[in-house]
Amino acid sequence: MSDPSDFPFTFNSAACQECGGACCRWGGYVWVTEEDILAMAVWMKMDLEAFADEYIRASYGRMSLQERLREGEYHCCLFDPYTKRCLVYQARPEQCRTFPFWEKYRGNYRVLLEICPGVAEKE
Repeated sequence: MSDPSDFPFTFNSAACQECGGACCRWGGYVWVTEEDILAMAVWMKMDLEAFADEYIRASYGRMSLQERLREGEYHCCLFDPYTKRCLVYQARPEQCRTFPFWEKYRGNYRVLLEICPGVAEKE
């Protein structure tokens, strides 16, 4: 995991309560490990196989959460569009836990400033 202090921006997670889940509505891959899948299944009180059938897809030799097309947007399958919350927030995968401190944003974080109210440039 990256050290957030090494990034040129800060992140206030309190903004997540008001943003409506912008990062969950981008579409794309949310890569998961077997440990992530087990933790999410336990959190959802689902059998591991049933959880995997409902929420996991294989892509490029890896496992990812599925997407759902809703009102013209691709949402994470575990994003509740009514409450605008993650159904497995306490057990979310590492990729979600470390957002927005991903290496791809270290030098190019301008897009985050536009879409994530929790991101701000360091002073």
